[in-house]
Amino acid sequence: MPELAVRPPTVMLLPAVANVRNPRLIKAARKTLAGPIALREQEEVHAILSTDGRIEGVRTTRGLIQADQVVACTGAWTARLLDPLGQRPDIEPVRGQMILFKGRPGQTNYTTLWREHYVIPRRDGLILVGSTLEQIGFVKETTAQPRESLHRADVELYPHLAHTPIEAHWSGLRPGSPGGIPYIAPVPGTAGLYVNAGHYRNGIVTDLASARLVTDLLLGRDPITDPAPYALDAQRLPDGGAGALRLRSGR
Repeated sequence: MPELAVRPPTVMLLPAVANVRNPRLIKAARKTLAGPIALREQEEVHAILSTDGRIEGVRTTRGLIQADQVVACTGAWTARLLDPLGQRPDIEPVRGQMILFKGRPGQTNYTTLWREHYVIPRRDGLILVGSTLEQIGFVKETTAQPRESLHRADVELYPHLAHTPIEAHWSGLRPGSPGGIPYIAPVPGTAGLYVNAGHYRNGIVTDLASARLVTDLLLGRDPITDPAPYALDAQRLPDGGAGALRLRSGR
């Protein structure tokens, strides 16, 4: 990689690795689901409703939705939602800030992972640089210091981008969990209630397989993989060791 300024002692080139543009992926998913599924967006769920240990539905900002099966997949907010039921998963928000450079097509050609940062070029010349790991609760505001550190990390790798203008700077809240291992399981004590959350930094990478596993559990099918490591009471190693997510999107 002739444009890369940093020369680490060991380099791995993975030519088959690809990336997706999240907004376009969500747009495609919404278009696919809009026909067979009723989508109710921008509608906050205030509470999960149950009687005698069985799910009855949810209460939202627009009223009640009755259901005999519910999946809590509310990201960093999942613990808050399940806490009143006495089943609080170990999920905490971890803020990640990113910046987007307005480059030229071909200005940078490689998706690069270096230390705790990554650089992802797009075909139209935009260059994504991320990201921070900040445990500060439910605070989404962007701040100056992470912006500067991300800029320095990018220029360290690719000095020719030093004067490339910044197009955008934003942040998001990841659903952090021990070892980055998600919870994909029925919720004990409330029949019909399931959880699919806590994927930390791997939500898009594992979303299809996670959805397949929770669907298998909902329908009583043979699961795509052993669900035991993803139960609410499963032991999760802080280093992401035994039990780390190894799901497949199909058989």
